[in-house]
Formats: sequence, structure tokens, C-alpha cells
Amino acid sequence: MSGKVGSVTRERYDELVKLGRDWVATMSSAQWRLGDAAVEIEPMRSYGGANPSGKDDLFTVSEAIRMFAEDVGLAYTTVRSYRWVSSRWPKGRRRADVSHTIHKILASIPDEQERFEAVANPPPNPRGGQPRWTHDSAKRVVGWKVDSPESVQEKVEALHDLASDDAVAAVVTTDFLRRPAIASRAMADDTARHADTDFGSSG
Repeated sequence: MSGKVGSVTRERYDELVKLGRDWVATMSSAQWRLGDAAVEIEPMRSYGGANPSGKDDLFTVSEAIRMFAEDVGLAYTTVRSYRWVSSRWPKGRRRADVSHTIHKILASIPDEQERFEAVANPPPNPRGGQPRWTHDSAKRVVGWKVDSPESVQEKVEALHDLASDDAVAAVVTTDFLRRPAIASRAMADDTARHADTDFGSSG
């Protein structure tokens, strides 16, 4: 395929993608190892469960993980996150071709079997080629808001987020209503029309 991607040729881009995947695999391996170490230091416990080590423990879970994080030079929240992800994915269920970050997103699937089946079945690649997980495709599976909205509903949700501030919403609504086609459709909507009438009568 000819042409350029950004400032590089397509050939160079493909080379960088291959290298990038190797780098991500290396990074993911380190994240798994850190998470596994944190689980070894403090195994996951059920909420409300008794401390299996008894009263002789020197540290609570958070204190031990915080100490480990500080000693290896990472943030406590980062190591705590790695620990949780490792606990959700037994070593035999992890996919070497799927990043640690994707595993983290899919880790929120409550049912264990569903989680394991999901990671092994990536959705179709929108740009063609082999099916491959992306951040957004994983977020869609777990019902999270995506970074790059595609469907009408996702774009609507993104607009709602941007216009959560009343001042912003007022400006956006005014701009939209200046577009005849949108104003016509809005006034044809019973809810919008009644809201406009109520608002006008309340002043």
C-alpha cells in the first residue's frame, strides 16, 4: 500500500507497528510480573474475610502493597491495579497477543468463563485484516464510554458529556438551533416542544 501515514511512508509505518507490538508485549510482560509479585505479597481476599495470616501480620494489604510500590519506584495505585488484573487472569488464561491494558478492561467482566472466552475472541478489525482488540472495542464489550465514538448513540453520549456544564450546553444548543434542519426536527419532537413551552412560561 502506497502513501504516507503522518510523516512516514506506509512501509515505515508498518515497520513501526511491528516494533510497537514487540514493545507493548515487553511492557505487558513487566506489568504481569509486577502484578503477580503483588499478589504473592498480598493474595486477594474476599471482602469481610478473615486475614489468613492472623494477628501476627506486620502490614495491612494497602501498607504492604504501598511499600512494594515505593521500593520498586511505582505509584501505589499502579501496583494495586496490576495486582487486581493479575488476580482476574490466571497465567494460563492470559493472551500474549493481547496487551495488559486490554486484559485490564476485560477484567471487569464479572463472569469468569465469559471473561476468558471474550479475550480469546477479538471483534473484527474495522480496517480489515486479522481480528484484533482495541481499547474501544474492549470498552464496548464491558459497556464503558469509548474514546472515539462511532455509532450515533456513542456520539450522542459524547456530546452529553461535553455539554454537561449548563453554560456550555446553552451555547451548543443555540448554535444547533441556528441550523434550520435541526431546529425543525427539534420542534417536531413533542418532549422538546413542551420543554420549550414550559421554559418560556416560567420566566
